[in-house]
Amino acid sequence: MLVIARRLPLALALLGSIAAPSLASRAAEAPAVAPSPAAIETVPAAPETVAPAAPAAEVRVDESALRYYASQRATTRVEAEIRRLRALYPGWEPPADLYRPGASDEQALWDLYGKDQIDRLKLEIERRTARQPGWRPSQDLVDKLRRKELRLALVKASDAGDWNETQKIAEREPLLLGDGDLDVTWRVAEAAAHTGAHDRALELYHAALAGAKSRDERLGAVRKAVAALGAKDAVSLLSEEKIGPDGKGEFEPLRLDLARAALGDWLKTEAAGAPPAADLERVVRAAGLPDAAADDALLLGWVDHRRKDFAAAERWFDLAGMRGGGAKAVLGGVVARVAHGRRDEAATLAMTALDDAEVASQFLDLVASDLTRPKPPAIAADRLARFAELTEKLESGDAAQALGWYAHGARQYHAAAAWFAKAMAWRPSVKSAEGHLLALKALHEKTEFARLDADYRGRFPDLPALRFDDPARRAAAAAPRAKACPARLAEGLGPAREASQALALGWCLMEAKRAEEAAVAFEAARRGDGRAAAEAAYGQALAHLRSGRTADAARVAASGGLAPARRDEIGRIVLAQQAIAHFDHEDWRSTLDTLDRRRAHAAEPRDLMAMRGWSLYHLGRLNEAHDVFVLLDGQLSTRESRAGLAATSPLAYRR
Repeated sequence: MLVIARRLPLALALLGSIAAPSLASRAAEAPAVAPSPAAIETVPAAPETVAPAAPAAEVRVDESALRYYASQRATTRVEAEIRRLRALYPGWEPPADLYRPGASDEQALWDLYGKDQIDRLKLEIERRTARQPGWRPSQDLVDKLRRKELRLALVKASDAGDWNETQKIAEREPLLLGDGDLDVTWRVAEAAAHTGAHDRALELYHAALAGAKSRDERLGAVRKAVAALGAKDAVSLLSEEKIGPDGKGEFEPLRLDLARAALGDWLKTEAAGAPPAADLERVVRAAGLPDAAADDALLLGWVDHRRKDFAAAERWFDLAGMRGGGAKAVLGGVVARVAHGRRDEAATLAMTALDDAEVASQFLDLVASDLTRPKPPAIAADRLARFAELTEKLESGDAAQALGWYAHGARQYHAAAAWFAKAMAWRPSVKSAEGHLLALKALHEKTEFARLDADYRGRFPDLPALRFDDPARRAAAAAPRAKACPARLAEGLGPAREASQALALGWCLMEAKRAEEAAVAFEAARRGDGRAAAEAAYGQALAHLRSGRTADAARVAASGGLAPARRDEIGRIVLAQQAIAHFDHEDWRSTLDTLDRRRAHAAEPRDLMAMRGWSLYHLGRLNEAHDVFVLLDGQLSTRESRAGLAATSPLAYRR
């Protein structure tokens, strides 16, 4: 192998040389400069006293390409090569053994060439050169090998999406685009489109269309142009359409796709104006067919929604739903009904597809707006239950806050405090902090009120001032264990206390808002066995969370004492609290790192997504931040999502 490796540079040098007879063998016969066939024909006859020039029959004719085409049974190319050689060498005739296997001394090399085994081909050239002094590969093989290598490199760059390299290779060897190789033409055109050279891309697609040999190739050229340039830029290709004997154009199957693409492009633009009428009519016709799929109805629904014809949009979305449009049809139907002012119907419809993130977001926003009205309407029990379940699943701070205010308005203060606490864990805000304090005030939780009031006021300077009235007794709404708790609290945690007693004491301390002591009691209870130990571990993790000791809560969750579901619950809350803490301290990078860790285990709710967007914004990663806010606004347009879009828009920063 070392010998072969050393010889490879020689093979590469040989590939650049022109195949010719040995100079030593022809020194006595040939003139100092060998005349070309054309020169032989045009030079006047010499006087009789001068020796005549070498006869034309002695000119070596390179038949290697001809024999290669013959070996491939490429009859059309064989005939073309014969015509070329006859034009170059008058009187030459093709060999009689043209189609005999192995007739060419280069046949084995051409076989490797045809199989794209370039490395083996180079190695074989090197070996033959060493075995046969004076042998050289034909110039045709040398030229074709060079182009083959460049073609393979171009395909590799194109597959990797390296558009600049793709174009550089094409510029280095213009013949790559002149060989009638449609795949190369398509690839270079796509590279031009991706690098902004749309005129060049369109020119190449026109060239591909002109060079296509079949209807399928012509259709392929137009489809690729639409995919790379969009329907608007590619539509000029349709002017080259050929009409068949039946009077139908060859591009008719594409026209519906182009109409769909044109409507899609219109939906993406923000400029005012009507959708293209001809394209709209074509898609409406297709959507009206009895066997039509849901996609056209969905597309038309969004077109009518943008035109503010909400009744028509609703009909299209409902039709899409009947045709199997699934959650996409439900989402469209919900949005259309909301825009039409039929919010109750929209919420009912949304409940049929709450597994979809976008539909779930719409449902949460619809119900939350009802819960937070000054005089909330009566809400069906099943709808309220689904709302609470979804709030827990998505850990939505906004939805938890809405439930907190709803419960507070109904004087269900324990429930209100619980929901506000969740809202502060998932997405802290001044309104959730205020609601939490009001619920604690109604429950006469003076100690907890004072602790949280100091905490929240330090985080939210604009928090309204709240006074705590201190009546002699609590309101009558204590937990079921309250009667036994005073005695347990009086006994404390003695040295002989059993695990079950320590567990009960831990929960009593939690009810008394003495989280630090509760953590100690739960630690003692974890020495028990089985279910009691697992319950104690869960209680200890909650106690640490309530005390703000997220690291200790995470340690307990990772200790193995928790059931998987509870471990995951604690882990998600810990990561959410850590992300919020980093965000509050304006540590944007740590916020993103923590959100990424949490997202690896659970879907990211809307409020944490917004936190991600603003962290990216503060780090200067404006494109990524803009993508987050586009997603949020696409799911549901709110004041916050619109503010994020405005802050990160390309116009704002001229990206």
